[in-house]
Amino acid sequence: MDTKKEFIKEMEKVSKDLQYIEKSLNKQEALLIKQLKPTPSFFQQVLQWILNVFGTIYVLIEQFVDYPDDNVILGMEIDKDLQNMSRKQLCRYMDAVLPERGFFDIQSTSKIRLGCQLLREYKQLKKLNK
Repeated sequence: MDTKKEFIKEMEKVSKDLQYIEKSLNKQEALLIKQLKPTPSFFQQVLQWILNVFGTIYVLIEQFVDYPDDNVILGMEIDKDLQNMSRKQLCRYMDAVLPERGFFDIQSTSKIRLGCQLLREYKQLKKLNK
């Protein structure tokens, strides 16, 4: 009986050690990915800074704008709950359903690109279900 308990205890220790190793590897992988990204040129950094400043100003002003006819956008009906959400709430919703968080922080072109990818995948799913 003791050997069985000892074995289980040893396996629990091994499991914890493996979890620790997995976490370490994930951190190292994330760091490596970050290091392998090319550093943008000074000009690109200035452009990003300008976009961030204007983006912040846009977000501050945009929160006071009413969108009364947002029930249909480009021919697509928008659900009532989405119509009533603020920009920040919509971004939080996207964070909740996408594989990674950070939707609010990405540039608008990246958001459009993501939207195109999601629509492409949706369209492919529709074809498969026919």
